[in-house]
Amino acid sequence: MTDKVVVTGLGALSSLGIDVDSMMYRLREGYSGLVPSSIFGYSTALGYVHPAFDTPEDVGDVSRDRGTLMALDVAKQAITQANQQGTLSLHGVARGELENQGLRLGVYWGVGLAGAHWIERNYLEYCPDPQDSRPSPWTVPAIMPNAPAAAIAMEYKARGACVTFANACTSSAMAIGEATLALQRGDLDVAIVGGSDASLVPGMLHAWARMRVLARNSPDSADHASRPFDTNRNGICLAEGAASLVLEREEHAWNRGARALARVVGYGHSCDAVDLTEPAALGQAFAMQKALRHAHIPAAAIGYVNAHATGTRKGDATEIMALHQVLGATFSDTPISSVKSALGHTVGAAGALEAVVSVRALQERWIPPTTFLRNIDPHFSDAYLLRGQGIKVPDLEYVMSNSFGFGGSNAALVFAQP
Repeated sequence: MTDKVVVTGLGALSSLGIDVDSMMYRLREGYSGLVPSSIFGYSTALGYVHPAFDTPEDVGDVSRDRGTLMALDVAKQAITQANQQGTLSLHGVARGELENQGLRLGVYWGVGLAGAHWIERNYLEYCPDPQDSRPSPWTVPAIMPNAPAAAIAMEYKARGACVTFANACTSSAMAIGEATLALQRGDLDVAIVGGSDASLVPGMLHAWARMRVLARNSPDSADHASRPFDTNRNGICLAEGAASLVLEREEHAWNRGARALARVVGYGHSCDAVDLTEPAALGQAFAMQKALRHAHIPAAAIGYVNAHATGTRKGDATEIMALHQVLGATFSDTPISSVKSALGHTVGAAGALEAVVSVRALQERWIPPTTFLRNIDPHFSDAYLLRGQGIKVPDLEYVMSNSFGFGGSNAALVFAQP
């Protein structure tokens, strides 16, 4: 018998807001977090973290990249919420006998392109005169993929585990899933999980533009450029962001009087092993089927699918094909949407941000739409693709959240009512 795992805290930074409530409010109201941008002549739309958020990096922090600072912010948000009912006794939030607890606390974190801001800044300083330049001695530790996880672990003295996932767009979904397995095994009592990605810098954006996968601005407005499942979709709108969840063994949460927001009941991971950038329906379906088996539920129990759908022609079509295979007879009755239409694609943070949305969907029994889906691709006519204002679902019990990434990495998570 494995331990049940519950979510007790949430944190988020996104193009729609600097916390979970503001993000969800703007998602409900149909806002877009995207702004027009030109990348060396390529006109697209990008999603920057809401201007109300300023990192210490903006005022001269010399030792940490923007992505790490964002990670620390969302982790604090999640831990603060987890402390609202029942004391978690974590350093920096509720000071307690941490030295006696740290071995049962772990950090599992996902990243996409780590250290991008730091690399760009130091590269620009280095290029004019390589012989006379002096790179910061903090460069190597600042750009390590595990820098965000290590910063969180040091902040809260998490001695039980500090694990980083760098599997492209599945990174933070895998962090949540693998932490869930560790908690179910009894390796830990509490895990701070999530992901962060801050890579909207000129050099990286130019590289993305060269791949020809970025969306072109839509004819009507740049904020409508991200249109998953739309017949006129034409690519990805990149964004920066971060999100965190506090996961606990249910018994641990119960004993300290914490409120469970949701349960993590299913996780599946697979690899297409076919192509570095092209998706494959078979691998995606396998990850979803593994998640359902882990959750011990039939496909018919899923009340909403938070799709990975980024707005590319092939990517969206492949996911619909995989969902058709997994959901079977209930495919046409299961609501599907992609919040990337409003948030943009946050790469390493996408799985965590969409996990936060999934948990809130369960809490509010409200399913968000694909905000700027106007004309559904006729090839998807048999799918229940949500658009408009979203819908209330009083009996929503299970939500599946998908994440698929370059390298053929696939991850699916299933969340349930507490």
